Amino acid sequence: MTEKYRPYLHMTPDSGWMNDPNGLVFFNGYYHQFYQYYPSDTVWGPMHWGHKISTNLIDWQELEPALYPDESGMCFSGSAIVDWHNTSGLFEAGKPGLLAFYTSFIQPKVTLADGSEVEDPIQQQSLAYSQDGMTWTKYADGTPIIPARGNPDFRDPKVLWHAESQAWVMVVSCGQHIEFYRSTNLLDWGLVSEFGYRHGAHSKGPWECPDLFELTIEGSQETRWVLVVGIGEGAHCGGAGTQYFIGDFDGETFINHNHPESVLWLDFGRDYYATQSFSDIPVEDGRRIVSTWMSNHQYSLELPTQEFRSSMAMPRELFLFEGKAGLRVGQRFVKELSQVLSLDVQTPEPSDEQAISLYSLQEVMKFSADVTLQDTQTLHLNVYQDNPAYFEFVCVEQGIEVRSVRRGQFGSERIDEHFPHDYRVTLPIENEFQVEVLIDKGSVELLINAGQYSFTNLVYAKETQTSVALNVDSGSLALRNVQVSSLAGEKTC
Repeated sequence: MTEKYRPYLHMTPDSGWMNDPNGLVFFNGYYHQFYQYYPSDTVWGPMHWGHKISTNLIDWQELEPALYPDESGMCFSGSAIVDWHNTSGLFEAGKPGLLAFYTSFIQPKVTLADGSEVEDPIQQQSLAYSQDGMTWTKYADGTPIIPARGNPDFRDPKVLWHAESQAWVMVVSCGQHIEFYRSTNLLDWGLVSEFGYRHGAHSKGPWECPDLFELTIEGSQETRWVLVVGIGEGAHCGGAGTQYFIGDFDGETFINHNHPESVLWLDFGRDYYATQSFSDIPVEDGRRIVSTWMSNHQYSLELPTQEFRSSMAMPRELFLFEGKAGLRVGQRFVKELSQVLSLDVQTPEPSDEQAISLYSLQEVMKFSADVTLQDTQTLHLNVYQDNPAYFEFVCVEQGIEVRSVRRGQFGSERIDEHFPHDYRVTLPIENEFQVEVLIDKGSVELLINAGQYSFTNLVYAKETQTSVALNVDSGSLALRNVQVSSLAGEKTC
C-alpha cells in the first residue's frame, strides 16, 4: 500500500469515485456492499453501482460493477433484499435470489417557448435481479416499477419486509418528505402514506437515503421503529448530516414519538452521511449493522487523495438506549474490528499525571479509556503529533460540552473554506464517561459511552505515525481502563 491517505481498515474503491452505500445485503455467506460509483474519474460522474463483498465487514474484495448507466438512466442509490420464496417470480423455483431496487435518473432537455433549452430531471424507481449476487439483469429492460411523480427529487428506495402486516414496504425520499409504498409481489407498488412535513431538520436540498427498521430497547423487550434520513446541507455542524426519528410503524404510517421540531443526529461529526443498514442478517446474529459514506458534500470532490476518492466509515451496530434526554440511537463498532486488532504493550497504568501521550508504529490505532472530569477541568484529546484535529471536553450544566476542531489547508478554495471547523455540542451525560478513538489513515472516529454518541471526521495528517495525547489544564488526569490497540498483523489493500 503506497498511497498516502488510503486507509487500512476502511472500505475504499480500488480506483475512481465512491459515495452513498447501496444495496447492503447478506447472501450466500457474504456481506454484499454496493455503492454509488464512477470508475473513470475521482469526481462524481455517471453513476454505476460498484460492488464489494466481505466475510468479516473489514476485508473487502472488489468485483465488477453490478449496474451500469444506459438509455434507461444513471443508477442512483437504493437497497437490496433476498427474495427467499421467489415472490417476484424472477428466479428458478425453490432458489432464492437478490433484488436490487434503485433510482433510474435521466435528464432530458426541454425546449421552452423562447427557444432556450433547460434540463428536466426525471427520477423513477427501478429493479434489477440476480440469482447469484454477481450477475445482474435490469427488470423489463429498465422499465421503472414506480414512474416519476412530478418531483425532480424522488429517489433512494429502501425495501423491507413488514412481518406484522405481511407486506413489503418501500421507503422513498421525495423532496422534503418521505413516501411509503406497499406491495405483496415486489413488482406492483401503491402509495399508502407520507411523513416529514414540519418534522425534523430541513434545508434547501432534498431529504435523501432513507432507512427504516425496528430496534429493541436495551434492557427491555420493547421495540421502536427508527426512520433514518440524510440531509444534504444545513446539518448542525455544516454541510451534510444524518438525522433520525423514533416512533411506531404499522406497515403503512410512521408516527414520530418526539416533538416535530426535535432534531436527532445519528452522528455529531462532519463526515457521516447516507447511512444504510444491511438486509437479511441471519436471525441468530440479530444485529442491525450499518455502513455510511465518510465525507461531506461541501468538499467531497476535492479531498487530497489521488487514485480513489471517498471511503466508508467503520461498520457499526446500532442500538436503542434510554438516556437522560429520552430514547436515543447509539452505534458501536462491529465486533469484527477487535479480531484484526491486538493490544499494544505500551498500555499505561493509571497515574496522577496531567498528561499522557501514546504512540503506535503502525498507521492504525484504537484507544479507549474511562474518564472522570472535574467541574473546573478541560480535557484535551489530540490525535497525531502535527495536531490536525483535537477534541475538548468540559462540564456544563446540561452535561458535557464537546468541542471538535479540525485544521487543513490543501490549496483549493472550496475545501480550504469548508474543511476546517470549530464547533461545540453538548451531550446529556455525566462527568464520568468513556471515550473510544479509532484512527486510520484519513479519518478519526470518536465514540462516547460505548457508542451512545459519536463524532466521525476525515483528518489528513502530515505525520504517518499515529498518536493520542490527553491532558487536563489543572489537577490530575483521571483515567481508568486505558487500552491501546493496533493492527494484529500486516494487512494489504
